Amino acid sequence: MSRRQARQAQQEQYLQANAFINEGLIRRDASELGNESSTRTRREWMEMFLPDLGAPQEAFDAVHVAGTSGKGSVCAMIAEILHAAGVRVGMHLSPYVQVATEKLWVDGELATVAQYANLVEWMRPRAEAHRGPEVPLHGMASVGLFLEHFRRQGVEIGVVEVGVGGRHDLTNVLRTKVAVVTNVGLDHLKTLGPTLQDIATHKAGIIKEGCRAVVFSRGADDPAQRAAQRQATQVGVPLRVVTPTCFDITSYDAGSPCLTYRSPRFQLKGLRLALRGPFQAANAALAIAACEEIDPEGERIDEAAIRTGLERARLPARLELMPEGASRCAVLIDGAHNPDKLAGALESLGALPARRLHLLYGALSAKNVGTALEQAVARAATVTLTEPRVYAKAARPAQELADELRAKTRAKIVIEKDAQVALKHALAGVEDGDLLLVTGSLYLAGEVRRHWYSDAAILEQRTPWPAQEG
Repeated sequence: MSRRQARQAQQEQYLQANAFINEGLIRRDASELGNESSTRTRREWMEMFLPDLGAPQEAFDAVHVAGTSGKGSVCAMIAEILHAAGVRVGMHLSPYVQVATEKLWVDGELATVAQYANLVEWMRPRAEAHRGPEVPLHGMASVGLFLEHFRRQGVEIGVVEVGVGGRHDLTNVLRTKVAVVTNVGLDHLKTLGPTLQDIATHKAGIIKEGCRAVVFSRGADDPAQRAAQRQATQVGVPLRVVTPTCFDITSYDAGSPCLTYRSPRFQLKGLRLALRGPFQAANAALAIAACEEIDPEGERIDEAAIRTGLERARLPARLELMPEGASRCAVLIDGAHNPDKLAGALESLGALPARRLHLLYGALSAKNVGTALEQAVARAATVTLTEPRVYAKAARPAQELADELRAKTRAKIVIEKDAQVALKHALAGVEDGDLLLVTGSLYLAGEVRRHWYSDAAILEQRTPWPAQEG
């Protein structure tokens, strides 16, 4: 069998397995926290499911990360620091950008297609046995897959991003060693709100008896800190508060911060991050503090592990600068789907010299980035609107967006509903030295990212950044 045939067979195996998890289990009328008429929360459904899986969550300790923004970045930093320290570590992020194996990361590698297909076959009869009109079965199966993968791979510590909220999330069944809350902002208002404090209470719900807890706070009135303190007091655990006084940004290199970090244990200078954006400095400080709580005696995590981990930690579609050569301008892909994320992306653009800004935007109907999108459009020389394609989730109509935004820019707004066609159109209007920002949704980021990295190459090489071919 040739390499091309082997890759094709591998992709077919992946698609067949993924079809069951996606089309086979998703219910279109399920809300983000489960049906409103359900008699149980999503976490309660998951707790009922776990005995049939053999309780894989008991096989490893967990670092559980909640928050409106920065969860994925903090997870990646913690996981890479632990990996550099010699800890057998798994990481689960949601949603994936291109392929489902991104959710099955262990010691720097994604699961093989064979491992993924085997997990799905193991899951199939167990999931089928729990079908019901109220059961959030797709999410339950997805969580069950990563729990079992971590167990099979002998993971010591799993670093897990919350799906939605925290308190009632499907992932809130872990044997949590450290709970981390990044921040609280206006996202998922329908299911977590209506107030900021309601959202904060959901996020803080991952703090459980017997764990350690860490929260990032910008002041005593920070809703994340208030909610985390109430929850920590209620369950009787200490809360560590990380503030902006713990770090300083000393320089930028192509948009990636270099910082100083201070704590009773560490005085670290010249910490270089792979992830871009000034906001990543706060995420890095929170990640280091979390690692101090994971290893309070300092037996495994040292300065070298922290430096190496932060230099390695990166994620697809988080202010990701795409490889040169495939376009005439710099292309930055960022899955900013809420006001905080898009504002952070716009703040970061100043570190990347460019003559003109071009915008390619598409979002799901449930998302609203408010005035941040208006600011992006006002700065753009050209605006291309598209519609991400996601199974069982509706896109925000591009025409509706165009009607709202035309008064905010002098640039011509072009609508191309197909993301790949939209990318080609956006690239056709650039000049050397320009910058194209692709944003609005991680799902859009995944579609556009295939212009540089194919799904087949990611699956074969087990990394979101496969070696370029040709």
